[in-house]
Amino acid sequence: MALPEDRAYRALDLLRILMGLIWAANLLFIILPAADYWGSFAGVAAGFGPSSLSGPGIATFVSANSVIFAWMIAVATGYLALAFTLGFTTRLACIVGFLASVAFLVTQWNTTFAFPGGTDVGAHPVYLVVYVALFAGGAGRYWSVDSWIWRTGRARFAAFARWIATPRPKA
Repeated sequence: MALPEDRAYRALDLLRILMGLIWAANLLFIILPAADYWGSFAGVAAGFGPSSLSGPGIATFVSANSVIFAWMIAVATGYLALAFTLGFTTRLACIVGFLASVAFLVTQWNTTFAFPGGTDVGAHPVYLVVYVALFAGGAGRYWSVDSWIWRTGRARFAAFARWIATPRPKA
């Protein structure tokens, strides 16, 4: 019979995998040609000027450098989809996901909390809580590459690995 602690870790890992699937769905919107992510990025970014907490400055900057920011978001989205789904560098993924959600919230603040919301960022406050729970709770102890690395003794630089991956599972 599983200990209550084991159930909690399994629940965290199920939540981790679900976050990976959410990021994988976001990745589909980037790579599918019908979404026109690459072609419409500059215009979409510029359109968030009125809704940004900092005013139109950041939106204008992102729009002017749209190729760089489009690639940054695409790479981060792909990384988060793989990292959460596979449980690889779980804690680092929590940090990257947290920072991405904060950036989306700050740049789309006024449309995020308008009813009805005008963006897909309305869930990001919940995501922030999930990232903190996954990071602090030690997600990645089950069904993960991180756990496999610890169990097989392949973890190098243990102190560093505990910060980017998952804490060492109990023996």
